[in-house]
Amino acid sequence: MKLFGKKDDEELLESPKKTLGFSSEFDSVMKDFFIKKYELRSLEQINDIKNHLRSRKILIINVNKILKGGNIKILEFKEVIDEIKAFISEYGGSMGRLGKNYLIVTPNSQIRISN
Repeated sequence: MKLFGKKDDEELLESPKKTLGFSSEFDSVMKDFFIKKYELRSLEQINDIKNHLRSRKILIINVNKILKGGNIKILEFKEVIDEIKAFISEYGGSMGRLGKNYLIVTPNSQIRISN
């Protein structure tokens, strides 16, 4: 440490997380999260979505094809969304909308979506 609390260049290069003031708790929270683009084409994909969330993936789900395809009723689609909401509420996750055609779903309470 130099005069007036400035850090040496060696200390600055030691670790970006340490330099920015993140604690070791931050490492365990942010470990192994991935963001995945996912295209919802059928209602049978609900279990696949749940598996991705269990494996700590943040999903950006494109619902355009399933809605524009015309082979699904709005009430069926709403049931799928409600099932996903119930699943993520067990783990503390959250869901939000990105425009008209995308949903973003987080797997647990460490990463939240602010509305």
